[in-house]
Amino acid sequence: MQKTIGLDELPRRGHKVQELNEDAVRELGLYSYRIIYEIKPDHLIEVLAVIHKRRHVEPNDIPREQ
Repeated sequence: MQKTIGLDELPRRGHKVQELNEDAVRELGLYSYRIIYEIKPDHLIEVLAVIHKRRHVEPNDIPREQ
């Protein structure tokens, strides 16, 4: 997943995930997939999901710690 290399230096380069509309949850596109990740308070990056772009996604489909 070379697409995620460098996220530690530029974590906000991805777009906000429309389904969640939270600044800390972002996505990058890779071919037909969405790499959804969260920027944690300690500046770590956690990949939450890799989902096909054609799949309809609900907020509950994206696993997150509460």
